[in-house]
Amino acid sequence: MKNILILLLCLIVIGTTVEAKIVKDSLYQIPKTKVAPVIDGIQDNIWKAIDWNMQRWYNVGDPPSATSAADSGVGLAGMSKAMWDANNIYVLVYTVDDIITDIPANANWNQDAVELYFDGANDHAAETSLSGTQYQMTFSHWTMGKEVGHLYNMGVRAPFDTTGMEYKITDVADDAGFPGWMLEVKIPLANLGIDGASAAAQKIGWEVQQDESDDATVGRASMSKWWSNSNNSWANAGIWGTAILSAREVDTVLQIVKAAKAPTIDGTMDAEYKNANPATTNLFRVGDPPGADAADTDPIFGGFVTAYPMWDANNMYIFCDVVDGIITDIPANANWNQDAVELYFDAANDHATGTSLSGTQYQFTFSHWTMGKEVGHLYNMGVRAPFDTTGMEYKIVDHDARGNEGMLTEEGSGWNLEIKIPLANLGIDGASGAGTKLGFEVQLDNSNDATAGRQGMQKWWSASNNSWANAGIWGYAQLTDARIDTRVGSSPNVVSGFELNQNYPNPFNPSTEISFSLAKSEKVKLTVYNLLGKQVAVLVDGTRNAGHQSVTFDAANLSSGVYFYKLEAGSTVLAKKMMLLK
Repeated sequence: MKNILILLLCLIVIGTTVEAKIVKDSLYQIPKTKVAPVIDGIQDNIWKAIDWNMQRWYNVGDPPSATSAADSGVGLAGMSKAMWDANNIYVLVYTVDDIITDIPANANWNQDAVELYFDGANDHAAETSLSGTQYQMTFSHWTMGKEVGHLYNMGVRAPFDTTGMEYKITDVADDAGFPGWMLEVKIPLANLGIDGASAAAQKIGWEVQQDESDDATVGRASMSKWWSNSNNSWANAGIWGTAILSAREVDTVLQIVKAAKAPTIDGTMDAEYKNANPATTNLFRVGDPPGADAADTDPIFGGFVTAYPMWDANNMYIFCDVVDGIITDIPANANWNQDAVELYFDAANDHATGTSLSGTQYQFTFSHWTMGKEVGHLYNMGVRAPFDTTGMEYKIVDHDARGNEGMLTEEGSGWNLEIKIPLANLGIDGASGAGTKLGFEVQLDNSNDATAGRQGMQKWWSASNNSWANAGIWGYAQLTDARIDTRVGSSPNVVSGFELNQNYPNPFNPSTEISFSLAKSEKVKLTVYNLLGKQVAVLVDGTRNAGHQSVTFDAANLSSGVYFYKLEAGSTVLAKKMMLLK
């Protein structure tokens, strides 16, 4: 479980990781689906076309505190996906939880549960209770198998029409993925106050929260959230995040967008990749080991890959962001039998079931150990089937460890892989490339022990380890002229500028929440002064990641009056005033 938590925390804190789904003004982009998922608690193929949105905040609000020894968030992590069509909004939440505790006698939130927050009006009004189209829905794990009969009991705050609504919960065994559970939900847009016929580009209030308990006598002991690190979301829609129902359409075919500008192959993520549709890890335990009998000795190991593919008239470009807590180089091993990324292409897209690759079916294996030796090792990158490497380039660069409030504890955080492959070498005519369909797959090979070789695999499309021999199980992709110019940033917490928000509540007694936003990771200082200019508190003093941050100011030891709070980052200084009334 330790390696799982290290991996998930890496995904949370590394600014270049996983996400490319954010649009301008910090909006979470929810794509429109052409295929409605079956509500069965299982990740259908349509869900694989959407990247994961990672939970960012742990140790939220109502216990534990950051210093809680009993349960400091260990054993809880998660991610979610969302999409919509003209009739419904669909949400898939993957809760990673090593100990699932059902407490039917408790309130739904006071145990293992997922809470979803929606506001069709998106007014973000600072309040003390929910109203109008502001809804909180709590789905407790204990209702698994009883979902139909417990819609009334799912913990909706504010009156809500559950007609046409469905949800399903399924457990995920540790031989199938991260141990925990999946929640899949369908909610009619009309019930949320949204007109599906004109929903494109509509903004909505949005938040995802996990509640977790390891002890039935204690109830909820930990929480995680996507947007706010306050536990007041149940009463205050003003602190929710914002999502937009995007006109970008997705189906089970990955749309590979056309690059307006060719990237430099240097292992760093050019801005152009942020317009790409990512193919991310969806299958966490693949084939050859581990299996069910390896659960104790190989708890998946830290590994997660997100691939950002693009093309132009001449080349295919792919940027792969690999999260890996322990990088292991084994030059003596076969390229796949260690830390490596495997990419699969079939320009003929025939998906013929076979026992070996042929024709335009190519497997490329890029081992981490070749970093710094890329030019000399193109011949040794592990291509299956004869392939012309003329004009091809790749580059590998390591991530540095970049922690957030001490959450990242492993040495190193992963590596980048950037690739350029001439389309002609793949059998694709670049002049008429738009509309070309191809077979496609992304695989991560992972090792934490040089004596063991490969110990785990993660994949985008298929849970089988036969992709090296059978193109029939690969996924589908298509080259498109479409560009997704609204997709910017690479983190679920990306913001458009440096901001200091008004504290809430204000006036306050004795505590209040102060939030601010950073456009990039940098050293910041947040201080509080009285009317005489005397510093009375230092709330933040250190490096913080890009995104929305929130801290609580406790003025229990101060007297009533006006105070000022000041945020400093580099040469920029922002200040606001607040009032303490006792």
